[in-house]
Formats: sequence, structure tokens, C-alpha cells
Amino acid sequence: LAAAIAHAGTWVAWFLAPLLVYLLKRGESRYAEFHALQALLWSVAGTIVSLATCGVAIPVFLGFHVYAAYKVLRGEEYEYPLVGDFARGLMSARG
Repeated sequence: LAAAIAHAGTWVAWFLAPLLVYLLKRGESRYAEFHALQALLWSVAGTIVSLATCGVAIPVFLGFHVYAAYKVLRGEEYEYPLVGDFARGLMSARG
């Protein structure tokens, strides 16, 4: 549930939802921590791309967040394009 909140929560709190889940679940649940980190990184990427496109990319990035929430609620794995591998690397480096 925490992983889904990290993804879907971006609709109401773009950075805050995944950041809170990440901070609260860090060290407690690697699954929730990984998904929150991915959602946070995807939000950062979305912000950068949206600034470059004058906001046109926002719906696309939100769509990915919703799809990710749907997948984790079904118990399936999900990795965002580009940032998924980066998040996995950060998790591995941390131990």
C-alpha cells in the first residue's frame, strides 16, 4: 500500500508523497523504499521535462505514476523508464 501511495500520491503532492513514503519506509520495507525512490526520481525528471516543454509533458508523467500505482496494487513489479535502473543502483549501493 505504501508503494502505491508513493506513486499515486503524486497527483496531490508531486514530490511530497514519494518523499514521505521514502523517509518513513526507509530501512523498514525495501519494496516500498524502492518504489518511493523511483516515484521521486520520476517526479524530478517530470519537472525538468515539463519546464522544458512549458508543462506539456505533465500529463504523460502523471500517467506513468497512475500506471505504476495500478501495477503495484496488483502485486506486480514496475520500473519507470530510465529512472528505474538508476533507483535500483542507488538501492544496491546503499546495501
